[in-house]
Amino acid sequence: MCGVLGILGNFQLKMARDLLLLLTHRGQDAAGLLWSDENSFKTSKAMGNPGKIEVPEISPKHILGSTRYPTTGKRVVSSDDLDTFVGPFNSDDISMTHNGNITNMSSVSNIQVDCDSEFIAERLSIHLKANGGNLPDAFKKLEGEVDGSFSLTGLYQEKLFAYRDSHGFKPLVFGRTKKNTIVASESQVLDMAEVPLERDVYPGELLIFDQKGTMESHSISQNSTHSHCFFEYVYFAHPAAKMENQLVYDVRFRLGRALAHSFLKLNLEVPDYVVPVPDTSRPAAQAMAETLSVPMREIILKNRYLGRTFIAGSQEERNSMAKSKYIYLDDKISGKTILVVDDSIVRGTTAKMIITDLKKRGAAKVYFAATCPPQTHPCYYGIDIATDSELIACTTDINSIADFIGADALIYQEQHTVENAIGLKDLCLACLDGNYPTEHARKIRNNVSQHSSTTNQRDYERDFSQ
Repeated sequence: MCGVLGILGNFQLKMARDLLLLLTHRGQDAAGLLWSDENSFKTSKAMGNPGKIEVPEISPKHILGSTRYPTTGKRVVSSDDLDTFVGPFNSDDISMTHNGNITNMSSVSNIQVDCDSEFIAERLSIHLKANGGNLPDAFKKLEGEVDGSFSLTGLYQEKLFAYRDSHGFKPLVFGRTKKNTIVASESQVLDMAEVPLERDVYPGELLIFDQKGTMESHSISQNSTHSHCFFEYVYFAHPAAKMENQLVYDVRFRLGRALAHSFLKLNLEVPDYVVPVPDTSRPAAQAMAETLSVPMREIILKNRYLGRTFIAGSQEERNSMAKSKYIYLDDKISGKTILVVDDSIVRGTTAKMIITDLKKRGAAKVYFAATCPPQTHPCYYGIDIATDSELIACTTDINSIADFIGADALIYQEQHTVENAIGLKDLCLACLDGNYPTEHARKIRNNVSQHSSTTNQRDYERDFSQ
């Protein structure tokens, strides 16, 4: 999972860096910018968030940007890793940045690359050489040979292009003015640039933009149904983002309202407060509070200088971040029954720590509600939970999870209410039900079931031939 940005038309490079900051929640390992400079391209990359990227005071015609959250390859642990693991990438006449995850790289090519974004750039370059430079034909070849998710933007022959795989796993939007065209993972980037959102890039659609703002649309590959990642709506995307013609905030509000009805069925003691775990769960907590006629109180405050614990590099790092991530309003806790609302419980790290902290501060009872159902299967499409061992719900029932995190009651969202809240029937719910939409992902899962799943490697990076 990464954030991608593409800009065509003279645009201040420092402003592009500011736009990329709006995608830091999609990747916090590192970030990079690529821009045109006369007859060549230059890049600047930095560890951490995009604000650390050093750029000159110029307004180039072409800009690409990327924030890095690795689901293939290694994490970016030093500046030595920036050129090989952080996009955007150059490969001959193609420059590109990508969000998603390719699961079958080793079966497609013997070329050794360090991440899947570089792999896609290499494959497109090979196809372009073979077909005389026809970009739509190159994407048809790419779509036919790779398995996984890929929403991407890039530059070719002075033009900006955007492509979204035929399943539509990951979001990608674009907008245009007379001066600029912008492609981005999420629409709030366009809002900040004062470029009106035109629409989503359709699944299986290749868009090519020239300097005059003219757009070509090519239907590369079409599926009768799509596989939009439901977790984008629950967790990853910014609440201000518009995806598939709806506001993410509204989806999360509906998730909270549905969760409140599930809470009422349990006939539990009415809580004194509904408390969101900042920041993703705030709309859902607001909806729960309104539905239950209970005040919402933000007694858990986030240390805004820390990133997302979910996409931290190791369990040790997640534990360390979790301990310093939250600040509590102690005076509002003692003797209270508190309903805590979070977006999900993946490993249980954050939930356990929060409940422990609240009870240590005198909470009488702590209920815990998650807007996401139990995640029982790994994700192979761009969320770095790629083994069973990373998912507490994979091996532990709900009552045991409640005991582990210390909750007096644990309320999970139901799968059908997620579908209703999002309002799309063609969702990827593989991490909930194990129904993987692509062939190679199903093959990986079958291999895992036949071999030991105890490994430090991601499932799709293992060699099952031995």
